[in-house]
Amino acid sequence: MCVSMNVAVTGTTGGIGGAVAKALAAAGHRVIAINRPEWRIIAEGGGKGMFAGPLDAVVFASGFCPVTSLVKMSDEAFMEAISVNCGLFLSLMRLIVKERLYAKGGMRAVAVSSVSAREGWAGGAAYCASKGALSAMCRALDKELSPRGISVAALEPGHVRTRMFEECAMRMGADASSALAPEELANEICGLLSASEAR
Repeated sequence: MCVSMNVAVTGTTGGIGGAVAKALAAAGHRVIAINRPEWRIIAEGGGKGMFAGPLDAVVFASGFCPVTSLVKMSDEAFMEAISVNCGLFLSLMRLIVKERLYAKGGMRAVAVSSVSAREGWAGGAAYCASKGALSAMCRALDKELSPRGISVAALEPGHVRTRMFEECAMRMGADASSALAPEELANEICGLLSASEAR
């Protein structure tokens, strides 16, 4: 029998985050949807108000994908990609740890990175850099937070059929027909969370 968890999910207005929230709810988990920059929702809940109990898991599925050539890319667009795709996860995790919003037995955090963290494509310098930074940051946070029982992992899926992907696919030179459905990735994430809860 599946043990019900409290799971905070970001980016629920997007394809991946929305699919994750739906799959978790269908599996009997309590989903706390938080969309940037509303991290205060879980802080104000404090385990008593907005949700029942501390967090067992976090799924970070927020994303921003500017597609711009090097010559046309502004510093602002580059910094926004870093801020949304990497900085928001850092601020969320800092809040959870600082306010001790995680369960006594620990917590599992999964950040949706991308194959773009390892594979570049023309026009994707900002996106690729931000996803590479997210993956690297997850490795560092996992080492730092493991003594607290908090594990942090980045998933680097291939292309996923979301609105953001469809807007970028041509510039990426990607074959949209081979992209994953958001529901497929959501099921993989749910499986990871359930497996960690069973241990």
